[in-house]
Amino acid sequence: MSPEICNKTIARFDEANFNSGEVGGGQIGRIDTKVRDAETQWAPKLDLVECILTRFIMQANQEALWNFDITEPELVQIGRYKENQFYKQHIDCYIKSSDIIATGQGGGVIVPMLNQRKISASLLLNDESEYEGGDLIILDEVVKVKKQGTIIVFPSFMAHQVTPVTKGVRYSAVCWMGGPKWK
Repeated sequence: MSPEICNKTIARFDEANFNSGEVGGGQIGRIDTKVRDAETQWAPKLDLVECILTRFIMQANQEALWNFDITEPELVQIGRYKENQFYKQHIDCYIKSSDIIATGQGGGVIVPMLNQRKISASLLLNDESEYEGGDLIILDEVVKVKKQGTIIVFPSFMAHQVTPVTKGVRYSAVCWMGGPKWK
C-alpha cells in the first residue's frame, strides 16, 4: 500500500477514539492487558483500507492455493502500540470449548464453528524507522519486512503475536475474512 494512504490513515485515526484493545470475540471482546496491551479503533464499513486489504486477502487465497470458502470481511481494526505495549501469542479463529469433542485421555478434536475467521491480514501503517520492537511473529518466525505499506496475509488459525514496542509507536490495520464452517 502506498505511503500516502498509510500516512492519511494514521492521521485520520490518530488520537481520535482509541480505546484499550480487546481480546476474544471480535467487536464484543474483553479487556485483558496481560494478553493484549495496545489501543484500537474500528474503521467504518467500506473504508478504503478495508477495500484494499480485502483485495489482497482474496488474491492471497487464490495464489497460495488455500481456496478457503470466504464470504466478506469484518471491519478493519486500526491498532496503535506505544512503548511497552504488545499482543501475546494468539489465533484469530474463535474456538469455543463446546467445539471440542473429547477423544479420551484428555485429548480433543476441534470442530470448527459457523462463520469462522479464515484469513487474517495485517498492514504496517508506519515504517520501522519510527519504532523499535513491535515485531510480528507468526508460528515462531519473525516477519522480517517492516517497511511502511507491507501487507502480511496468513490463515487465521496460525498462532501469532506482536512483541513489545521498545521505542516509538507502531501503527497497523488488521482485517479478517471469514466464511462458513470448515469442510
